[in-house]
Amino acid sequence: MQEEMLNKLHEGHQGITKCVATCAREAHNAAEPLLTTQLPDRPWQRVAADLFQWDNAMYPVVVDYYIEVANLTSTTTAHVTGKLKSIFSRHGVPETVVTDNGPQVSAVEFTTSSPCYAQSNGEAERAMRTVKSLLKKGEDPHKALMAYRATSLSHGSSPAQLLMGRNIRTPLPVSQKKRQPGWPDLRAFQRKDQDLKEKQASWFNKRDNTKTRQELRPGQKVWVKNTKETGTVSGPAETPRSYNIDLPSGSLRRNRSHIRVIPETPSKSRPHRTIRPPKRLDL
Repeated sequence: MQEEMLNKLHEGHQGITKCVATCAREAHNAAEPLLTTQLPDRPWQRVAADLFQWDNAMYPVVVDYYIEVANLTSTTTAHVTGKLKSIFSRHGVPETVVTDNGPQVSAVEFTTSSPCYAQSNGEAERAMRTVKSLLKKGEDPHKALMAYRATSLSHGSSPAQLLMGRNIRTPLPVSQKKRQPGWPDLRAFQRKDQDLKEKQASWFNKRDNTKTRQELRPGQKVWVKNTKETGTVSGPAETPRSYNIDLPSGSLRRNRSHIRVIPETPSKSRPHRTIRPPKRLDL
């Protein structure tokens, strides 16, 4: 009676195909192991950028280890790119700018992270939290930013040292020796940075019991979270763990965590089985 019962179950779910699709929508995707970013070879070589709102105002933030913030009077593409150009005129043009997929920064000049997946632009997300914390604690945001830029990180150097090769002068008295220009040992800094990131990744993986998901292949049927649509994988995207998906409403890119694989439905034609009645004992 197995086949009969399965058919009854599928009837309750409006067919086996919809039953499988429903299960895919509701399935929980466990977190994948944390991917660490490689520290660039030079300061301001690769920066992350994003926009955030605070006290009814919008701000763009650009971060290497050094954080730059500007105030926006408009969120148009021209105004946002103008503020970024002003920042780049002070520190130089980075080779790579990583952003989210906001319309103001989605041009070809930028490298965009996976939509709806803030973790893939983690540097900018952390910088925004830092800036918001500074704005909450201090009455003068300029002094708060200056203090952050001059304070040594856990690696042993300040953001100002890493970007400019010198400590910046603040209202706090320091010795003349500390104000002398001099680059920190960048190779040693890179080693410390990598060690810290590996420890963070290990802690994250243990805490969240992460699991590596199987890579998707072109042609697979999937359910895309937050779209309420099923689609087909067209291929991997440029960013890690991201895929391009063809949906009835159009094509989009999503991180693997937002994609549920729809298992292939079993074939209706089943191999013929000979059913034998049970043997009975004559008593």
